[in-house]
Amino acid sequence: MEVAQALSSARFVLITSHRSPDGDALGSELALWEMCGLLGRQAVVVNRDPHPASLAFLPNLAKAQVTERVPAELLDQVDLVVFLECPGPERPGFPELLPKPLVNVDHHLDNPLYGTVNFVDPEAPAVGEMLLAVADAAGVALTPTMATCLYTALVTDTGDFRYSNATPRAFAAAQRLVEAGAQPAAIAEALNDHVPARVIRLQALVLGTLELQADGRVAVITCTADMLKTAGAFPEDTEDMINIVRAIDGVKVAVFFKAFAPDTVRVSLRSKGPINVQKLAAAFGGGGHENASGLTFHGDLPQARAAILPGILQLLEKA
Repeated sequence: MEVAQALSSARFVLITSHRSPDGDALGSELALWEMCGLLGRQAVVVNRDPHPASLAFLPNLAKAQVTERVPAELLDQVDLVVFLECPGPERPGFPELLPKPLVNVDHHLDNPLYGTVNFVDPEAPAVGEMLLAVADAAGVALTPTMATCLYTALVTDTGDFRYSNATPRAFAAAQRLVEAGAQPAAIAEALNDHVPARVIRLQALVLGTLELQADGRVAVITCTADMLKTAGAFPEDTEDMINIVRAIDGVKVAVFFKAFAPDTVRVSLRSKGPINVQKLAAAFGGGGHENASGLTFHGDLPQARAAILPGILQLLEKA
C-alpha cells in the first residue's frame, strides 16, 4: 500500500484534518501519530481548531497542537504531510502545507484525489476504519490506545452505529478494535456522560432559536458570538447540537447557522433518508456526506439564511 510506504520512507510526518475536528478526525490523527512512532518516525498532530469537550478523554491528546499557522521551524522539519478526512486540500486551513508531499486519506465521495498519494474509499464507514488497513500494510500491531482512538473515530462517524454507514465493515472493524483493547462502555460514557455545564447552557440558548419550517420537515437553529459569550462557551462546544433537532419527529433536514465572526457563517447540514445535503453544500464550496455536510458562507447571517434555506426547500421538493 502506497500510504504505508510513504510513512515508512518519511523522517518527520505532520498529521492534520479538517477544521472543527470531530471524533473521526481527531481519533484518526492520534492513532496515526502513534503508528508513526511505532514505525520509528517522528510525527506531530496540528489542527486549526480546538477539539470538542466530548473528546477530552482520547489518549495522547496532548500531542495535538492547535495553531492558526504551522510554525516555520516545524515546517522546515516536515518531509511528509497527511490529510485525514479532508475532501478538499483547503479543509485543514493550512495552505502553507500544500507544497509538501501529501498523503490524502479520506472517505468522502467528492474527494478530487489532490494528494501525492491518495487513499480514498467512499465505502469506508470512517477514516478510522481505513487506518486499520494502513496499520496492516505497515506491519504495525494495534495497541489498546490506538484501538481506543480508532473505535472513537468509528462510533462517532456512524452515529453510534445508527447511520447508513453502519455497514458490515463497520461492525467487523468494531470487533477487531474491541479485541485490541477498546472498551465500548467506557468510550460511550466518556463521549456522552461528561458534558461541561457551559455546553448545557449553550444548548438551552441554541434550542431557543428553533424554527420548524416546511410543515415541520426543516429544523433551523442558530448560534451567535453573543450566545457563546453568555454561556461562557466556545465554538467547538456546538458540536453535535444539530443532531438534537435532526431527531425531531417529522424533520427531514436540520440546518445550523453559526455566526461567530463578522461576515462569516458556518453552516452545518444534516438530513435523513435520500435527501442529499452534500450537493447543496458543494454549491457553496463546502462538502461532506450525503446526510451530513457543511460549508462556510461569506456574508452575514441574514444573507446566509436567504441563500441556504431556499435550497433546502428545493431538496425537499425533489425527494
